[in-house]
Amino acid sequence: MRVSRVLNNDDPSREVIPDSPEAVAQYLLLFSTAARPQELNNVVDEPYQRANLMVQLRSWDAVETRALLERIQAHLASRPLPGVELKPAGMAYFNMVWSDEVLVGMLEGFIASCVLVLFLLILNYRSFRWGVVSFLPLLFTVVLIYGAVGFIGKDFDLPISVLSTLTLGLAVDFAIHFVSRFQQRYRETRDLEGALIWTAARPGRGIVRNAVLFALGFAPMLFANLTPYITVGASMIAIMLLSALATVVYLPALIALFPRWLTRGL
Repeated sequence: MRVSRVLNNDDPSREVIPDSPEAVAQYLLLFSTAARPQELNNVVDEPYQRANLMVQLRSWDAVETRALLERIQAHLASRPLPGVELKPAGMAYFNMVWSDEVLVGMLEGFIASCVLVLFLLILNYRSFRWGVVSFLPLLFTVVLIYGAVGFIGKDFDLPISVLSTLTLGLAVDFAIHFVSRFQQRYRETRDLEGALIWTAARPGRGIVRNAVLFALGFAPMLFANLTPYITVGASMIAIMLLSALATVVYLPALIALFPRWLTRGL
């Protein structure tokens, strides 16, 4: 099509495939004599039965590649051509497929990890009630962070999907420490209010300090030039601060709301 346009005074309306096979053959012959042989071999096979259409994208972004393929498929569906089939290839397509596989694998691993963490919490406390209570700050952190990511319209890219698994290990540590120290203090004093105040004031202070120091360690990544580094830094800061906040605020409120149900058997 480009050859036809150039031969017709660069007229955009002539950027079409000629109707006659003879004209197509002449264009191919002209192109083969004016360019290197491998250039023609890259776009057509030897018996001239199949063509390789190359599209130059501005980036290898998976979202843009998927949008292009959807437009091509819609065009072929509305104007079916005999013998025409779509077989995408290239680095942009590879990146799209690879990203999909990684994201799906991360999502499946994240769900399986959530179930495993909940099971280990129940096993650790030997109580279904305390296992669920310890898991709720983690669930709150995950839902809030990834809900905010979806609300602002940011793509669920590779850095965010990798951080989803890190959230489990980081956020659950605070809850385990808080619940374990509360149970220990309650068994010693049998005073629910006093045990909650002591746990929030003593271990809770250490939890907050740990979260703040950890967040400060990732703060320099916010000033990086690469967007993935900024995403990782902002996500890690949010994970640490929100999980600590949920632990020292949400857990005491939940324990105070259901005291008899939770302290039964302690």
